[in-house]
Amino acid sequence: MLYYFLIILFYLCFLYFAQKNVKNGLYLVCALLPTYLIRFSVFGIPATLLEGMIIILFIIWLIKEKISLNPLIWLKNLKNKNEEKNAIPKLLRWPIILLLIASTISVFVSPDLRNALGIWKAYFIEPIMFLLIFVYNIKTSAEIKNVIKALGVTALAIGIFAVIQALTGALIPNAFWAAEATRRITTFFGYPNANGLFLIPIVFLTLGSLATEKKLIWQIISRLVVTLSVIAIICTHSTGAVLGLVAGLLAIVLFYKKTRLPVLISCFFVLLIFTFSPAIQNKISNSLFLASQTRLPLVPTDLQIRSQIGRETLTMLSARPIFGAGLAGYQTAVAPYHVNKHIEIFLYPHDFFLNFWTETGLLGLLAIIWLLAGFFRLAAKNPNILTFSAIWAIIALLVHGLVDVPYFKNDLAILFWIIIGIVIILNNKEMCQSG
Repeated sequence: MLYYFLIILFYLCFLYFAQKNVKNGLYLVCALLPTYLIRFSVFGIPATLLEGMIIILFIIWLIKEKISLNPLIWLKNLKNKNEEKNAIPKLLRWPIILLLIASTISVFVSPDLRNALGIWKAYFIEPIMFLLIFVYNIKTSAEIKNVIKALGVTALAIGIFAVIQALTGALIPNAFWAAEATRRITTFFGYPNANGLFLIPIVFLTLGSLATEKKLIWQIISRLVVTLSVIAIICTHSTGAVLGLVAGLLAIVLFYKKTRLPVLISCFFVLLIFTFSPAIQNKISNSLFLASQTRLPLVPTDLQIRSQIGRETLTMLSARPIFGAGLAGYQTAVAPYHVNKHIEIFLYPHDFFLNFWTETGLLGLLAIIWLLAGFFRLAAKNPNILTFSAIWAIIALLVHGLVDVPYFKNDLAILFWIIIGIVIILNNKEMCQSG
């Protein structure tokens, strides 16, 4: 009873805070994305503290703006070509609609309707609800930077916790990860990879915000956010996270003319070394050999596991290419193709595009590719440092997503749409100024 009393008290405080100013409610949601970890049920329906905040904020926004709940009117407005009535640019309208359609179909394809509905609600409906609140209420670069600062507050807390865990091993739930020789930080997420997935986009958004920050206190805080986040990412010992971080940093130096040529020359020489060094060639050959094995040893490498996941997933998709496995259906669908019984079947294939294909079918895969293409085209129309930071964040996310799951989690889904929303808002701002 005390648990539910505290949750209700929190929501009452949030309601009071958000109804005074929707923007402040939005900033608070951004600062509290990991509260999806606080779970409860309402009449037997699973819920999280995060989704409750999003629903409350969405209702407040609808009431304040006197927006109809009629879905036909929403569809009409989404298709509306009048940019004053529709904050979603036409480049992104149909991909978003298509993604919602694909995810809805995938609910009924799934072998587990209850879990599928939960995923549909948490990873598609609520993030799109948040996107609408975001793009209709945040109008200026200063307000975008406030959103990034709110995300940075959480990243700072994670970074501090990560440093404590790295030094002491405290509160790491897995004994292997807690041991000094094999230590991997988990913070309050409970496992290492979640930290890298959450922090990497925030690092690059913060770097963009820092570039134009005039207040000394926020310059200091932003530098701390970046520094501690990078330390936390390194302390996860996640190869995918480090690759994502490196990809984002390469994107930064390639964007600037002063560093572009030296970096390209350096990359050329590195490529030559990789091409002609016998030691490196042998290492690559060994890695490719290990990755090609379908029967894995009792203690396989991460490369072997990821490669086998990809093979099993593609085999499964060859049998059901149109609809995939359905939401929450991957483990069931891939089980007949799972060769190594001593290795668990993961929730997702651990590849950004395969994740969408298995969960939302071919239609969902096409939708997310279309959406990303629209995102980059929209960003190219309005080159500025905040736009660039969103591009860097997406590039890092996609590279990390080659071997992990950077979308299908409550906080990560919201974070993905925040990045998309930043480019939308900057595009709308530019259009208003040019108009």
